[in-house]
Amino acid sequence: MPLIILGIIVVIGIVIYALVKYGQSEEKDTRTVRERYPHVFEKFDQMKKGANYTVIDDEDEDEAEDGNAKYRDEDGHTLHFPDDAEIEKRKRNIH
Repeated sequence: MPLIILGIIVVIGIVIYALVKYGQSEEKDTRTVRERYPHVFEKFDQMKKGANYTVIDDEDEDEAEDGNAKYRDEDGHTLHFPDDAEIEKRKRNIH
């Protein structure tokens, strides 16, 4: 029973602390996300420059016989995962 009361007191303290902090934060940050975190968007723009991808039109998807048709090339062969995926992950710092 004393642990329950102690837990309730702690929860009430956290709620009061959060309400006080929320009440003190009157300033609103009006900057856009791109202005707040420019380092992220720089990396994203660099990745877009080096990206190799193809655009699939909606018409191509409608003509597909099955759901996996977008993973096949023009000859109907399945496109396999690239062999150098680990190198690409390290290059782009993706873990």
